[in-house]
Amino acid sequence: MSPRTSTTTRPTLLHRPLLGLLILLVGACAAAPSGPPFELASPPPAHRGRLYLYRVDARPSLSKVHVTLDGREVGTFRDGEYETLEVSAGPRHLRVGLRGFGLLQWGWNDQRLHVEPGETLFVELSVRLAARELPAAGELEIGGRDEGSASENVFIELQNAETALPRLAGTTRLTPAETATETAH
Repeated sequence: MSPRTSTTTRPTLLHRPLLGLLILLVGACAAAPSGPPFELASPPPAHRGRLYLYRVDARPSLSKVHVTLDGREVGTFRDGEYETLEVSAGPRHLRVGLRGFGLLQWGWNDQRLHVEPGETLFVELSVRLAARELPAAGELEIGGRDEGSASENVFIELQNAETALPRLAGTTRLTPAETATETAH
């Protein structure tokens, strides 16, 4: 093949800015959490409780987890982030879900907690990939659902201090823009 008929192309001046923009966008999406490193809060007063909400995923994930407590926004957690809340003793309703597009969200999970006066609870959030098994022949098929496909789900697990504190040691606190409230009533 002669040099005149070569199919090799070189990047034009237009390609370089686009490539730079792509690198910046990918870097921004994959940026590590930027809040302050984990710091143990003081114990709650005798008539209140404390919650540590933290997210640690077994496998890295760029998904964001939206968290509410008793219907109030706590924040949006990325992998490796935590928040601590001083709360009234009594029943609490924790709701977590993966962020979606616009108003559409998926992967919701919720848990009812009971906080005793003076108690500290450690609540671990994690995003895991879960695969659905293929249904057996003749079983119900649901329209719009792919058979045997994988989806991300968010899990909530209460942990004891011995398990939670080493995991919290590598986290950073939610930044103010990601946290709607510091304390819950």
